[in-house]
Amino acid sequence: MDFIELSERAWQANREGDAAFYDAYLTDEPVAISPWGVETDRAAILRTFAENENPYTRTEQSEHRVVHLSATSVVHTARVEIDSARGTMVVYATTTLTLDSAGVWRAAVFQITPVG
Repeated sequence: MDFIELSERAWQANREGDAAFYDAYLTDEPVAISPWGVETDRAAILRTFAENENPYTRTEQSEHRVVHLSATSVVHTARVEIDSARGTMVVYATTTLTLDSAGVWRAAVFQITPVG
């Protein structure tokens, strides 16, 4: 699996408000952590992606690192520059993925942390 490519696809879906992608991408009980709080309600997370109230116009990743925790779990982290109508922010984005019983990698925990 190319986890960097999967991350690129997730950021593209974020930019486009593609909640259908996230519906397939997220585990049944995801955790989203951001400067705005912690969200564990899957439906609320999907609604946020669908509403896309502050759409990102550019997401450029660098400094990728993939850590294999086991045969069925991995952590991907990258530095991401994000442009939106509010300006540019730089974050570290980290996603923990698990391999489900169908052989699909799904995001269990994802976190963005602003670069100080």
